[in-house]
Amino acid sequence: MISFSQFVACKPISRSARRCVLLRCKATTDHSTVGDTHPVRSSQSPLLNRSWLLKTPNTKIRKVALETGQLLVLQDDLLHPILGGNKVRKLDALLPEVKASGCTDLVRQAGQSNLQVVRQSTPRCKVHLQLTCGGLQSAHTAAVAAACAEQGIRAHLLVRGERPAVPTGFHLLARMYGQVTYVKRSEYADRKAMMAKHADIISGNAPPDSKLHVLPEGGCEPAALLGCIRLVHWLAQPKVVGPQPLTLIVDCGTGTTAIGLALGMHLAGLQWLVRGVMLAGPRSYYHEQQTILTSAFAAKYMSGTEVFGKMLPLDWVERPRPRRFGKVFREDVIACQQAAQEHGVLVDPIYSLAAWEAASQALQIQQSGNSRVVMLHTGGALGLQGVAQRYPDWF
Repeated sequence: MISFSQFVACKPISRSARRCVLLRCKATTDHSTVGDTHPVRSSQSPLLNRSWLLKTPNTKIRKVALETGQLLVLQDDLLHPILGGNKVRKLDALLPEVKASGCTDLVRQAGQSNLQVVRQSTPRCKVHLQLTCGGLQSAHTAAVAAACAEQGIRAHLLVRGERPAVPTGFHLLARMYGQVTYVKRSEYADRKAMMAKHADIISGNAPPDSKLHVLPEGGCEPAALLGCIRLVHWLAQPKVVGPQPLTLIVDCGTGTTAIGLALGMHLAGLQWLVRGVMLAGPRSYYHEQQTILTSAFAAKYMSGTEVFGKMLPLDWVERPRPRRFGKVFREDVIACQQAAQEHGVLVDPIYSLAAWEAASQALQIQQSGNSRVVMLHTGGALGLQGVAQRYPDWF
């Protein structure tokens, strides 16, 4: 663990000092790819001197002309055919850490997950495992399963509800890449007990010296913030987006991505703002997430005494048309079709449409200002298949 003074090169936390925390990534035109983990070394950045899942932090940036102004879209949805979106950003440093620790199995819960590791005693035949959980169309479970498979880790997925007659979208991919167990909704309601029960089952079937590690829902843990910090520093390069003021819009489930982006901006001393569109809970939930995650990050990667809290350049906002999580209106599908047909940007009604509409509103408000508006496309388009199954007449 490094101290905070080492983290900022023994200087006060001025903008220039915070900038030296970050790894100076060279801007290139190559797209990021997932494969073997990629070690990066730099004498300037003890925080980001580590192995990464992505070869580079680069992503495609599109300029989209809307009626309210020009929007920059960070197309993280194109990073990987399955992992595309903010899910791969959160796994960028997290999964290499898990692999380096000797984890063998990862158990993931979609909705409230935990990362668990099993170490096999025979090095030449190591079996990596992971456990997590989620709903039928959880992008997170699919991304974790696919990334784990590429890294030689076996993913165990606890899925809420009954087995569908025809698996589609993210659930189909989860079934292809991971080992799925369906959990009754009554049992799923007590996630802590459910995870403990299935972790015991997996551990009982693993070698005696197995080690189990738990990954929270949505990859909501300190290591997930590192990939977002890495992205921010790449964006700030003059040949990419540049350090001039901007507002970055992102849709939020657990809020991990928005918190990681804002933390990266704060550490780099950038005059940027993250606007997190709340989808899964009230503002109090996201404030709590912000406090818990940044405190855990400071404890793991810094001296543990830092308090970021409200220092982060982060605003939590309602989506333009608030509703309970997962609710879809017919007008949402029409808006998704318009975005695809008129601008070539495919968004889904549950997640990325919320960021798309919030970005359009932000452009209208900031037309007279100098701040740019950027949207991080978090993926989720495969979830359209689940919506189409529920409302076939809308398509």
